[in-house]
Amino acid sequence: MEPISQTVARTPKHLVCVDSREESRVALRLACMKAQARGSAVNILHIIPPADFQTLGAIADRMREERRAEGEQLLKKLADVANANHGITPGLILREGQAGDEILAVALEDPDINVLVIGVAPQSAGRGKLAAWLAGQLGSKLFIPLLMVPGNLTDEQLLSLI
Repeated sequence: MEPISQTVARTPKHLVCVDSREESRVALRLACMKAQARGSAVNILHIIPPADFQTLGAIADRMREERRAEGEQLLKKLADVANANHGITPGLILREGQAGDEILAVALEDPDINVLVIGVAPQSAGRGKLAAWLAGQLGSKLFIPLLMVPGNLTDEQLLSLI
């Protein structure tokens, strides 16, 4: 008789990329609504830019510490909002580096991530380069859907997308 193989059920996750802009908050609200409806989880990712190589060591370290503290504060604030409004306790991820590379790395490191959620600014010049780059990665490296959420959606419009 063959041994019965057991598979461990894993919880799918929405990976939401956030910064201090309103579009991030809208993307997080949609991800939380979807996770709540589907019984999935949410991870919130914030990326701090790498230190400027022209800055002297001690100054660069101080700048890095300040950015890290700001990033941690932002993640905590958004996690508190997700918990208060949706009953979701998101995983928090803080990385340093180039945004696209770090998003891709996080998505590839966790096999439970099944959708990448980013907020996009409506009609803003110069924006959208990261979204376009990520979309270009879909077929070659990133094998999960990319959900781009317009930052001007109302809660009523978000509910209609669940």
